[in-house]
Amino acid sequence: MTRYFWILGTGLVSGLSCTALAQDITAGSEGIVVQTDDVRLTLGGRIHLDAVASDDDVTAIEDEMNLRRLRVDATVDVGDDWTAKFDADIGGISTGLRNVWLAYKGIDDITLRVGNLTTPFSGERQKSSNHLKFLERSLAAALAPGFRAGGAVTYSGDNIALTAAYVENPIDADDDRQPREDGNSFVGKIVWAPRKEKGRTVFVAAAIDRRDLNAGAETRVRSTPEFGLSFARLVDTGNLDDVKSYVNLAIEAGYADGPLAINGQYLRRFNNAAALGDPEFSGGSIEAAYVLTGERQRFNLASGSFGAVRPTGKWGAVEIAARVSFLDLEDGSVTGGTEKNFTAGANWYIGRNIKIALNYIHAEADPGRFGFSESVDAVATRVQLAF
Repeated sequence: MTRYFWILGTGLVSGLSCTALAQDITAGSEGIVVQTDDVRLTLGGRIHLDAVASDDDVTAIEDEMNLRRLRVDATVDVGDDWTAKFDADIGGISTGLRNVWLAYKGIDDITLRVGNLTTPFSGERQKSSNHLKFLERSLAAALAPGFRAGGAVTYSGDNIALTAAYVENPIDADDDRQPREDGNSFVGKIVWAPRKEKGRTVFVAAAIDRRDLNAGAETRVRSTPEFGLSFARLVDTGNLDDVKSYVNLAIEAGYADGPLAINGQYLRRFNNAAALGDPEFSGGSIEAAYVLTGERQRFNLASGSFGAVRPTGKWGAVEIAARVSFLDLEDGSVTGGTEKNFTAGANWYIGRNIKIALNYIHAEADPGRFGFSESVDAVATRVQLAF
């Protein structure tokens, strides 16, 4: 099936590009834009080049420099009502299709989306990797679903967003970071921002993800120590084939005032697996970021997350950040381990397209996936080009 999505996406982009010949073509911070009377085609991509040096303990972790992501994407806007998105990682440590969807926005305050999309559950998962405050998502993100194929409807008002979705399996499972988990899910999310002004935001969010697994399907929860090149994991449940279904719950909250943003999340998974003692897993994180050069933190109501920093000064924008996170995979007869991490980071935004990031990560597993305690310290950097 994957090759048909490649053909569809490539054909769509090629056809619209030919149609737009002799029309307006521009290049800027948003990518290459081809404009006709009714159609706007935006071609873009991202390159994330990472380097990691770590002081490992028991689990061997090699120092590395490699592409974390090499992604190409195309967005097509037809009039004011229709948008199509196609992107894929074609290089880096995990390749495959990502966003492949069609959206309709012709109903006031309503967006309908169908295709391969980010499951509308966790704000951290829904946020673009270009806009993360750290190189990697937190430990808690291991409990949140990523890309899946299905449909979603979102209502966005002045200070509230409601989303409901039905999703099955992703169209491409090349990404080893997320298990496939054959089955289907009903997902619901609410984001409420009682204060939502330019530069000042207070929000709370709650979400539920009920997934029924097909007969013979396996589920697995695991996480790297928040630096992305290594596939080494300190905590890992292994493949669990006795889980019939599970329910994910998430609670999130955040506050922003100008250059300061603080947000936290707590996730819990309830497994329907009598043979394993119906284990429950949990994870959470709290992070704070401050832009030293004064630019404001931007808020996305639909996902409930703080995103891009847009530099205004000649030398760009500088941001510092800190995060504490945990993941507990020890319950019932499952001994996947418990991990706590501390991460400190700095980001230098050189214009809207280039970012240089530096992270220090201290990870402690007690116990780890094999029953013993260990700790890891690492320094990781990224040069990011996104357009």
